[in-house]
Amino acid sequence: MTTHTPKNVLITGGCGFIGANFVNYIHSAWPTANFVNIDKLILNSDVNYVAPEVRASPRYELVLADIRNADVVHRVLTEKAIDTVIHFAADCTSTRCYAEPCEALENNVVAYIQLLETVYLYGGVKKFIHISTDEVYGDSGLGDDEIPKTEAELMYPGNPYAGTKAAAEAYARLYQQAYQLPITILRINNIYGPNQWDVKLVPRFIDVARKQQKFTVQGSGKQLRSWLYVDDAANGIRLVAEKGLVGELYNLGTYYEKNVLELAHSVQAEVDKQLGRTPNPVEFVSIPDRPYNDMRYLIDISKAKTDLNWEPVIPFEDGLARVVKAALAPHTPVKMTVSIFGGNGWVGKHVQRLLTDRGIPFKLAKTKVGFNTEEEIEAELNTLNTTHVLCCTGRTHGGGIKTIEYLEGGADKAYENVRDNLYCPVLLAHISSKLGLHYSYIGTGYLFAYDQEHPIGGKQFLDDDLPTFFGNSYSVVKGFTDRMVNALPYLELINARITLPLSFELNEDRNLLAKIIHYNQIFDIPVSLTVVDDCFPALFDLMERRYGGSLNLVNPGPLSLHNILQLYKEIVDPNLHPYEVVGADSEKGKQLLATKGNCALDTARLKSLYPAIKSTTDALRHGLSGLVKP
Repeated sequence: MTTHTPKNVLITGGCGFIGANFVNYIHSAWPTANFVNIDKLILNSDVNYVAPEVRASPRYELVLADIRNADVVHRVLTEKAIDTVIHFAADCTSTRCYAEPCEALENNVVAYIQLLETVYLYGGVKKFIHISTDEVYGDSGLGDDEIPKTEAELMYPGNPYAGTKAAAEAYARLYQQAYQLPITILRINNIYGPNQWDVKLVPRFIDVARKQQKFTVQGSGKQLRSWLYVDDAANGIRLVAEKGLVGELYNLGTYYEKNVLELAHSVQAEVDKQLGRTPNPVEFVSIPDRPYNDMRYLIDISKAKTDLNWEPVIPFEDGLARVVKAALAPHTPVKMTVSIFGGNGWVGKHVQRLLTDRGIPFKLAKTKVGFNTEEEIEAELNTLNTTHVLCCTGRTHGGGIKTIEYLEGGADKAYENVRDNLYCPVLLAHISSKLGLHYSYIGTGYLFAYDQEHPIGGKQFLDDDLPTFFGNSYSVVKGFTDRMVNALPYLELINARITLPLSFELNEDRNLLAKIIHYNQIFDIPVSLTVVDDCFPALFDLMERRYGGSLNLVNPGPLSLHNILQLYKEIVDPNLHPYEVVGADSEKGKQLLATKGNCALDTARLKSLYPAIKSTTDALRHGLSGLVKP
């Protein structure tokens, strides 16, 4: 048997659960090899799942990109002289694949085909290991006499994730047979190990056990799973890369099985042991089973044992102890890196500050939409090495005019308005989707005004409502932008509507609070507000979760500017100068209501997605208290 010695290895999805554990294992197993890890940081992926000593190694490089990005992948293949590819990258959650089957196909099949095509055109790969799953075989019976499935078994996928992996295998075989790509396929059993996504069974049960809660099980809880420790799987992948035959298929797995109920008892006992506490009784809560929850996956591993001299060696008890130890240890995640457009404006600078506070890496884009070509913007994004794009670009003032009145005028103002407030965010959305980057647009809620259906104190404007206020050029253009962005068929896109953004930096002339404390007249009508120190972290959280949709990014509970000044007077400066209060029923108040985009935005969606969001009053009290001098 000819042995392959990898020299320059491309690993896709190497920041995910299995991929990162493989990177940590293989870095020492192949001590002279160089590694490039390409990952878009989808869902559970985390830069810091790769061990610190590996991240610091000159033999390791991380490239943050989607495998569908042919320019980046081709550059890596050629510049690094890649001879070996280990392909992990996939959206591997059955629930997400079930909810968004087309997106799962894009990630697991369409993007994979692009990777295959790029590798084929490169022509220098000597070994390509495609990581698949035992789930493509479909369900196995629960009986003791059930025969394990061999590699010759037909595929019969029983859930959406397995369906995408079966399709990917078909294309792997196509490229191997038609284009002679040196592909070997691995179908691997249920793997457990450190850094698994917390929606998966073992980490979820560890969290339940730590909190001494009841274990939630789907259906009877008697679903059987084989439990293969991730380092055993990594060793099998290594052997296949070194000794496996091109065009062959190998099962990697274990005959050690536990059902869900048995697993709960094992996890609770190990967690209690490591925490040094009295064993907690195990109790269960049953919920309806999901429609695609197969009862058992039982595969035959004799081929791997015979051909590769591989079989699992880590006992379940030892593996579980390692997993619990890792889960109970502190961890600092890095789940995204952000390219910021418009990062030097008032909003952009606060975005930078708050990203820094959370330890989230970011880079400021130098190209500008409307000044640079689309090709130049794409090229920069391909070199910035990020996973998310955040558009803070917006035109609200200029030429010494500090309000949106600046945008009223002739064709030159219309051009500037459309370029910065419409063309820029829409073009960046298209480019981000093309490159496989999550996209967020910080738009505006200055698109609505109180009306008969939405009176003061009544029904609020919903996240998906269409704009209703067109009282100035800014709102007209932004209204079109809002509709266009929401109409784009991209799942990973956030349209974040902010209104009257406010910080607690009183030296900033763009800051609402810094302005109104000097006003002699204040409008007393409740409006939605965006306290940036609360709302922007909520946005970052949703970006990390790769959420998509329109979002009213305002604090719950509208307040008037008069209310804000009263809080300021109460907490910060009891000697605040007197000012005139303009009520909604006054003549001037009626005029302001008729001509300005005063409104209240509904926050039910935001609260459901980010329950930690503070009410406007609580957020203001918290921030204003920081202005009090000791």
